[in-house]
Amino acid sequence: MSLLQTIVVGALETNCYLFADAATRECAIIDPGGDDVTIAERLAEHNLRPTMILLTHAHFDHAGAVAALKRRYEVRVGASQLEARCLEDARLSGAEWFGLPFETTAADFSLAEGDQLRVGAVELKVLATPGHSAGGLSFLGDGLVFSGDVLFRDGIGRYDLPDSDAQALRRSLERLLALDDATRVYPGHGPPTTIGRERRSNPHLALFGLNGLKPET
Repeated sequence: MSLLQTIVVGALETNCYLFADAATRECAIIDPGGDDVTIAERLAEHNLRPTMILLTHAHFDHAGAVAALKRRYEVRVGASQLEARCLEDARLSGAEWFGLPFETTAADFSLAEGDQLRVGAVELKVLATPGHSAGGLSFLGDGLVFSGDVLFRDGIGRYDLPDSDAQALRRSLERLLALDDATRVYPGHGPPTTIGRERRSNPHLALFGLNGLKPET
């Protein structure tokens, strides 16, 4: 059985997720965008043992605490090849645009479409969902998906950034909307939702003609 904790971190109020095996307490830290001390306190509070850091993408608001947590827990960092370069460059991460500090670091392993990640006895599958960023990923678990900045409750990811692509974002949204209606969506910002709710009522999907898209059968 999995255990999930959400921590809102950083200047842009990013959702950092602690996805854990409730039995072993092994934990993946997903998108630690800042406030490494707060994240460490929550890990200790729930007796969670981080084994990896996973990034949906490496914009500064999702990766701002990576270096500090990697150093503290001596864990490996996983990102797509296209996103890994942002970890090593404050300009590419977007931090310089906001005039914010960003401690650079390196990814330790590459994530790609179809990869299976084990956190104790629970699993996550990697889905390639670019568009908001060049190498964006989502992580699919049992009845849930971590969608990064692709799909939000009543919103979708920005596609006016230097590494964004509107058509790639449309394809990624189509992939997510093909999941079962009951799939819980844990986005990069804002409250959780479900695929069914967003398919029915997300007003931004009309921009791409995706309203009412039916799940695969």
